[in-house]
Amino acid sequence: MLNASSVGIEVVNLGFPAQDENVPLTNRRWYPYAPAQIAVVGKLAADVVARHKILPQKVVGHSDIAPGRKFDPGPLFPWQKLYEQYQVGAWPDAEAISYYRSYQPFRGDIAELQAMLLAYGYDTPQTGVLDAQTLSVVGAFQMHFRPAQYDGVPDVETVAILNALLEKYFGRGRSQLRQAVPGQLGPGGENEKGDDS
Repeated sequence: MLNASSVGIEVVNLGFPAQDENVPLTNRRWYPYAPAQIAVVGKLAADVVARHKILPQKVVGHSDIAPGRKFDPGPLFPWQKLYEQYQVGAWPDAEAISYYRSYQPFRGDIAELQAMLLAYGYDTPQTGVLDAQTLSVVGAFQMHFRPAQYDGVPDVETVAILNALLEKYFGRGRSQLRQAVPGQLGPGGENEKGDDS
């Protein structure tokens, strides 16, 4: 159980209005976090992370550890700001996202997606089926790392972000291009035709 081996920071937020309780998650009106509150959370979390030597990818929210059951801290929680200003948590590099979006785009392999989510730390079924539980896990991942779209539908951008995180925090290297396009330059500037033209 994670509660016995984790440090929790309670961040007070109303979440969404009570009348949105039965509205689909992506249509709820979420309350924002106050900048002063995030400044305090950032400083506190930075101190806790440093004292306990917590790895960036181990800084998570309830929605990350209980997808579909918990939704806090919600899509307006500023994970990127915590990473950039306080060095708290994980965040993907834009260059890596661009690489994976362009050269290794998601092609709908659900078994591969589930394995990648599990490798990152999400409790994901390994069935090869885009079932309700997998949609909840993808939605939780998106809420954390792609809050502009957290509908649970896996797409090229979501999987590019996941690939970038696996590369950055788990040392997963970039594999060969799946489909070289003749005449285009590859990520290292080499001609994809395999010659010097």
